[in-house]
Amino acid sequence: MTNNYSGSSRQILIVGNGAAGLSAAKAARAQSPEAKIIMFGEDNRLPYYRLRLCDYIGKSVDSDKLQISNEEWFEKNRIIIELSRKVTAIDVEARKVITNGKEYSYDSLVLATGSTPIMPPFKNKELSGIHTIWTWEDIVEINKSLLDARKAVVIGGGLLGLEAAHKISNLGIDVSLTEFMPRLLPKQLDEEGSEIFSGKVQSLGISVFCGKSAAGFEGDNHGHVTQVHMADDTLAEADVVIVTVGVAPKTGIFRNSGMSMNRCLNVNEKMETSIKGIYAAGDVASINGTWFGQWTVAAKQGQISGTNAAGGNAVYNTTGVPYILSTMGTKVVCSGDTGDLQPNNSDMPYEIDQKIDKEQFNYSKLVFRNGLLVGYILIGEPAKAFNKLQSLIKTSVSADTINKILYG
Repeated sequence: MTNNYSGSSRQILIVGNGAAGLSAAKAARAQSPEAKIIMFGEDNRLPYYRLRLCDYIGKSVDSDKLQISNEEWFEKNRIIIELSRKVTAIDVEARKVITNGKEYSYDSLVLATGSTPIMPPFKNKELSGIHTIWTWEDIVEINKSLLDARKAVVIGGGLLGLEAAHKISNLGIDVSLTEFMPRLLPKQLDEEGSEIFSGKVQSLGISVFCGKSAAGFEGDNHGHVTQVHMADDTLAEADVVIVTVGVAPKTGIFRNSGMSMNRCLNVNEKMETSIKGIYAAGDVASINGTWFGQWTVAAKQGQISGTNAAGGNAVYNTTGVPYILSTMGTKVVCSGDTGDLQPNNSDMPYEIDQKIDKEQFNYSKLVFRNGLLVGYILIGEPAKAFNKLQSLIKTSVSADTINKILYG
């Protein structure tokens, strides 16, 4: 891409061209019309919606629909994007980044390198037919494996795993979903909510096995996967295996930079790291010890970091960020303090209002403390009204009033 640019002395570098990086670029340009903005992406493609990758399981990828911003947008906004550029080092003293052997100076820097899918050290993980989902190319390879497949196993019951299981099942392939934890979405849902959600998944013809962990794979004489070997020595037949057990933040180049970090880079409410002028957003950032791993959060953090990198004074509000999952033809929304997610614990000082509809797979849990709404869990039809509930958290609204909002 050619982008002739002449601007002010401020140079903003953005490492990463995902949700956080692109939002940072947009915000930086809005804050500073004259700054020089350069974005580096390891991928050879312009930014695209990773969340929509599963929509193309079983069909050709539509680049126009999947792409977020095209070349014309970058030209119009005078943002230089360098594709296939892996940043290999950051010199915080000299205020430079190094990529492909070339040095770039910066006045401010936004780190939005994202994450990479985890592939555990499974036995025989190199067999063909075993995939992770993270890139455009991953979907192309998965679709090749699905052409003659009869049985698929999806390992991991998070958003990607659920979406993959749903789309593969829609192709008429027998799908088994395995989850290491004792129930689906244990960090978001209580026991009743998880039962409702699991029921919805199974109603679509997907077999769900919780409390199951994979140990390795068996293959045929051609080196293609045929079975998943579980830790309890049971076997599951599979022509295709999708591994979605989580992601690892891509923090390798930061390890010796001197920036404060644990699993991720530690940032303050301005998304600034421990080194002035360097910001982080998305999967590589942890704000006040909290890591989100959500597309919408990454985009918002990118906006804050980009604004501040360009001289603004924006603050990221960590309160009121609901967990939202839309898959399997239903929606799950959790927000605030949802009470004790463990069963049979009556010691927590909460007042709970629950409504359970197992036939329609609808569920609502309203959590009150000292007369105030402090959180909720919604599944199915009630979840469609979550926006009306968000502003009511920490108010003295009654359960009857909320249920009228949810159920009419």
